[in-house]
Amino acid sequence: MLSKASYMVEFGKADLTSCDKEPIHIPGSIQPHGCLFSCDRDTFMLRRVSANAAGMLGLEHMRPGDMLSELLGREAVHEIRNALTNSLSLKRPAYLFDVEITPGHVLDLSIHIVGPEVVVECEATGASDISRLSIGQLRLMLDRIRNLSDQQQLCDTVVRLLRGMLRYDRIMIYRFDPDWSGKVIAEARSPLLESFLGQHFPSSDIPAQARDLYRRALIRTIGDVNYTPVPLLELPGSVPLDMSFAQLRSVSPIHCEYLANMGVGASMSISLIVDGALWGMIACHNYSPRRLTLAERAVAKMFGEFVALRIVVILRTNRLLITQRTHALIDNFLRDAVSMTDMPSYLRSRIADLQPLVPCDGLGLWIGGQWTAYKEAPTSSQVAQKLVETISPVVGAHIWHTAHFSGAFEWAKCLLPNVAGVMVIPISAQPEDYLFLFRKEIVQTLNWGGDPNKTYKTGPNGPRLTPRSSFAIWKEQVRDHCYPWTTDDEEAAILLRSALIEVMGAYHQQQLQERSEADIRQRMLNEELSHRVKNILAVVQSLMSRPVPQGRTMKDHFSILKARIGALARAHDQVVRADGGGLLRQLLEAELEPYRLEASTITLHGPEIWLTGRALSVIALVIHELATNAAKYGSLSCREGRLEVDWHFDEREQTWVLTWKETGGPPVTQSDEKGFGSVLIERAIPHELNGKAICDLRTEGLFIRFELPKRHAVCVMQENNIMSDVVIPSETRSTDDALRMASVLIVEDQLLIAMDIEHALMEHGVKNVRTVSSVYEGQQALQKDMPDIALLDLNLGDETSVKIANALRDRHVPFLFATGYADGSMIPAEFNNVPVIRKPYAVHTVIREMTKLLVSSAAHHQDME
Repeated sequence: MLSKASYMVEFGKADLTSCDKEPIHIPGSIQPHGCLFSCDRDTFMLRRVSANAAGMLGLEHMRPGDMLSELLGREAVHEIRNALTNSLSLKRPAYLFDVEITPGHVLDLSIHIVGPEVVVECEATGASDISRLSIGQLRLMLDRIRNLSDQQQLCDTVVRLLRGMLRYDRIMIYRFDPDWSGKVIAEARSPLLESFLGQHFPSSDIPAQARDLYRRALIRTIGDVNYTPVPLLELPGSVPLDMSFAQLRSVSPIHCEYLANMGVGASMSISLIVDGALWGMIACHNYSPRRLTLAERAVAKMFGEFVALRIVVILRTNRLLITQRTHALIDNFLRDAVSMTDMPSYLRSRIADLQPLVPCDGLGLWIGGQWTAYKEAPTSSQVAQKLVETISPVVGAHIWHTAHFSGAFEWAKCLLPNVAGVMVIPISAQPEDYLFLFRKEIVQTLNWGGDPNKTYKTGPNGPRLTPRSSFAIWKEQVRDHCYPWTTDDEEAAILLRSALIEVMGAYHQQQLQERSEADIRQRMLNEELSHRVKNILAVVQSLMSRPVPQGRTMKDHFSILKARIGALARAHDQVVRADGGGLLRQLLEAELEPYRLEASTITLHGPEIWLTGRALSVIALVIHELATNAAKYGSLSCREGRLEVDWHFDEREQTWVLTWKETGGPPVTQSDEKGFGSVLIERAIPHELNGKAICDLRTEGLFIRFELPKRHAVCVMQENNIMSDVVIPSETRSTDDALRMASVLIVEDQLLIAMDIEHALMEHGVKNVRTVSSVYEGQQALQKDMPDIALLDLNLGDETSVKIANALRDRHVPFLFATGYADGSMIPAEFNNVPVIRKPYAVHTVIREMTKLLVSSAAHHQDME
């Protein structure tokens, strides 16, 4: 570690290369318009005395080691002790005015504590009328600025009021920028002087240790920049005295040289502390020596503190308004995002609504590895990836911004002029989800208070780097920068980030919850699927094992068996597609048709009613379970059995009543154990639909009565039954010929299914049928010979037949889709008007739909001609 001596520069020996290392808080001397002494806080023995103290206090001698009580009067020492108590409690210098410190010497005193020492500064007292006038003016000045709510108006008023009271030639308010350069934002001056208003000054004009000193000590004065310092006499071995709060503290010669180069003879600065930080300063310049009394400086200091408080009020009021406005915009932006089903997509679709929150020229959203650009933002995904890779190590979990992006990252010059400044807002707890705000390049001309280039002055030890000697306006054109991001911008960005992180966190939490619930649902579905598949397989096995009735040919029996299995598939399909609702009769027919051994086996009676999606889904499961049980153990398990299903509306109870009555089956036995099916039959409708289920095991067979609340079903007219299968009458011979004479392409990856439909079409009389199993084979078939119509299996293993469909559509060839999926979610939106045949195929449905398509296509071509 370096020793203090290796990096500090002796006070008064610094130049521009080392002024930031000068210990300006321990100069070891004071300005000559007053004197200073310090004493031990317990014994009041003098430890330091300025060389001019004895003469100024009218004493023959005053040396370190003397007892203060032996030099000053009892009353003066008593007042110093009391002031010391005030200084300790207030933690700032205490002031005493018009104190007769020695006989005939009335002075103003400033007293404060530094470690174990009491520091006392003495100055000539001011005229009492001036002090009274200053205090009276202070009250009026405070009243003038008390209600000002505009920051610029406040600053303009403050400099005018202070110049009127303090009578300096120039008074300015100097505000610091984030890089500690500064700008004069308000000025009151003598008409004979040039204006400094709007001028910029580099950060080197006020080094870091000077800014820290100004933050701790609110006022600093120089009565004459050409003063000769008065040294402090100290006890041997004393450590340097920290004079940060000393009124008379000597000022760095390089700073005096800086003022002298500006033509300034005296100065005073009043620090403006906002939220604990040095916001700016009130700088007072006089072009000849000028000294204010302690009373005048105390009034100026109090006024400066009040001004800082007014700035705080204005900033916080503006911040509150910005916060309210930002909250309103954020609430409006997120109003439609309550469901949060897909927050990333929502943010991408509403990115334009984010622009008013923080003024910018363009936005980019990087979320989930995808880039969305708006207005003046890079559109290339490669550039977006580079942006993310660049800022990720810098940003972390905090908002980051720069007004000179290409200055921080050389590669970013290619983004100019559209992207000169960037603000990055992390918008989720997980890394690399960012909102980018971009600002364009603004070419500015800055007026600097003199050329900031280095200047040299020849001294006794050779050339020395010194403050610039000219303060004429020096213009600089600034490029590659954007309009700076303000604290208001940061505040709005913080609010936006908080809101987005909250909703993104909720979204991710919901995703996790939904994933967990989906896993649970998947397990339940797997169990249900396993149960239902076993039931279906059992039904199919039962159908296949039934003997062929006497007098029925094998061909007829095969057709009947095939129709029953098709009906079973349609029932299953209807259960899966129950979200939109459906007809009760259609559901019953689909479920029970496989078990209709004779025309009179099953009887259905009731009005046409439409069940809601939820009711249809529940009742379908119940009916399927009842039908399965009846086929295994009940009335549908033998030829003599009968089933009657009746439904009607009970006006008195306002419920729909459905009864299931089995007769003629095997004897009914009561089982002690209830399986899944029994529990489902008894509890599904009461639990899911708030209805009732009454089960009665009668001697002649099972009897069940279900009751559904009115809201679950509605009566419909027969002609409105758009969901039921329509039996198409036989087409005319010319219509049949349209299909028989057509060339048909079948795209199906399952060989047995392809052979089955090919055989059915050929039996119908279609002569030209081609079958392929992949997209490649289909494209080759189209190039060789374009068909008249095609049947396309949508899913072909790991590919789809969409490319073939596009090729057919381009050539105006009609086609149908075939799919085993219960809903239409797999069908691309551009093919919503294409007929869909569901597997397993019903031959008459395929033939009917193909015939309709060919007739419609022929009619369309005739109209075109």
